[in-house]
Amino acid sequence: MHTESMNKALQILYREPTYTNYLKMSNLLDRESSFSKETPALKVAILRNITIEMLLPVLKAEIALLGFKPVFYVGDFDSIAHDAMDTNSPLYAFEPDVVLICQWLPSLSTDLHFRYSSLSEQEKADRIKQVTEHHISIFSAIRKNTSVPILFNNFPFSGESYYGIADSQAVDSHLKTTIEINQEVLKITKLFYDVYVVDFFKLFALAGSTQCFDQRYWHISRAPLTRHALLAIGLEYAKYIRALTGKTKKCLVLDCDNTIWGGVIGEMGTHGIQIGTEYPGNCYQSFQQAVLNLYDRGVLLAICSKNNESDVLDVFKNNPDMLLREHHFVAWQVNWKDKPSNLMKIARDLNISLDSIVFVDDDSFECGSVRSSLPEVQVIELSGDPSSYYSKISERGFFDSLSFSKEDSQRSKMYKDNEKRKHLLEVSENIDDYLSKLDIGAIIEIADATKIPRISQLTQKTNQFNLTSKRYTEGQIQMYVESVTHDVVYMSLSDSIADLGIIGVSIVEYREGVAMIDTFLLSCRALGRKAEDALLDYVLNMARDKGCHHALGFYLPTPKNIQVADFYELRGFLKEKGEHNGSAWKRDLTSPVTLKPSWIKIKQRKSEESQ
Repeated sequence: MHTESMNKALQILYREPTYTNYLKMSNLLDRESSFSKETPALKVAILRNITIEMLLPVLKAEIALLGFKPVFYVGDFDSIAHDAMDTNSPLYAFEPDVVLICQWLPSLSTDLHFRYSSLSEQEKADRIKQVTEHHISIFSAIRKNTSVPILFNNFPFSGESYYGIADSQAVDSHLKTTIEINQEVLKITKLFYDVYVVDFFKLFALAGSTQCFDQRYWHISRAPLTRHALLAIGLEYAKYIRALTGKTKKCLVLDCDNTIWGGVIGEMGTHGIQIGTEYPGNCYQSFQQAVLNLYDRGVLLAICSKNNESDVLDVFKNNPDMLLREHHFVAWQVNWKDKPSNLMKIARDLNISLDSIVFVDDDSFECGSVRSSLPEVQVIELSGDPSSYYSKISERGFFDSLSFSKEDSQRSKMYKDNEKRKHLLEVSENIDDYLSKLDIGAIIEIADATKIPRISQLTQKTNQFNLTSKRYTEGQIQMYVESVTHDVVYMSLSDSIADLGIIGVSIVEYREGVAMIDTFLLSCRALGRKAEDALLDYVLNMARDKGCHHALGFYLPTPKNIQVADFYELRGFLKEKGEHNGSAWKRDLTSPVTLKPSWIKIKQRKSEESQ
């Protein structure tokens, strides 16, 4: 997607994300030339009991923006049960990457919607039970046939007032019953892996129920959603798809003047800028609080500002109304250079790709310059009343994920720890002296259930040192953990400076005496220690102990993992055969494998050294 018309459409969409502009983008994407042959497809199956076709333009454009070619299967109207339960249904022939279940409560239980006030307490309980059992049967059927993620919506409040103003006094009002149904259905998701609730109840509350329901088209064609609702729903689905496909951003880069604070520091001084408890300074304080919320979730923060560095440092150190402080940032480019160059420097310093960055600025020229020079960087242009800034950095869900680990909360600290390691390297006589001083310890074990969230997260986020770049959800990792034909191996690392947590993963399948290495990856923050050799040593010797006579490793090239193209070759593997878009490498296991570096000490989980 690099045509001039496509780029223009993208810029319009970023500035004005209206349904009409999504429709224009969708029409543009329908042209075959919009996608290159290398663009991977993302196959989305939609099961529904309402007319949902008008949602497709938003989904199509959002999936394309994530770098995929969208392919859809839309089940027949009100055929969810048939699609799910028939093993020969078109749903399973389609082989989706994700299943969306779009359901409407009035279609699922007409009594709860149209005859609510006539139902007895027992009848209401029976209807709620029917709705929950329906979900159990659908999820069970789908899980018997596919392991892909399932996204389904809960139910918004229709706004109906069955008892008039007495609704607010009733313990069994329709609103309270809707909430109860949603809570019961949420409990059901815990019985299945990779089933996620898309919160229509919250979306409609935020957008306004009267702005989301279209009574006329509900009666004409069972199409209850307005364009306003379709846009909100499509963007919400996109957040889930972004997280599931590993497209979540890692670093938020902020301008300073009229972004973090109001005014220009060079003109107004440290204590003259707008920041504090009164308007408009409280708007910028709220914005900083939103940034800190992302920081607490493990998002890396950086500064990119055209300013005198001493002025900016003075604000962070001495203005008492600042919530953000210098220690919150892992990278810092405050100078008079152009911002694209500074952003590239930040990416290099943090060893992250440009498409991991979200850049926030109030200046339309600077935003345009970054968009033009670095199209991989996501740009958020702040404009209008600063009271709206608080929500702008989170409304698109660029940093949203479906799990949160201990490593997330410590991510900024880990990057700062790397600066200490760089200093240690500078004062060491040579690399061997440096590695010896680091006192590296590793735990390498078969994963249990407690490690699944972090392992899934690594498969979704690791790009550079990732031999196959396969992305797995928590449910899929759980299947491998429980499988008798697979092992999921993890490696955690620590040194004299800090504990890095789980940084390496390998998924191995055993097939007729051959150990097939499906996944082999290492977090970029652990590179340079030869930890990958310790992990591979463990995997190969484990396979040998299980009776395998050969190991087969795979390399699937991507634009980001070129550095590991010769990984297997350098470790004694021989190229076996051509693979689709990649290569396979074979190694004999009849003799013990010795790859682990001497400076890495393997430890037991309780920190007892075993060697």
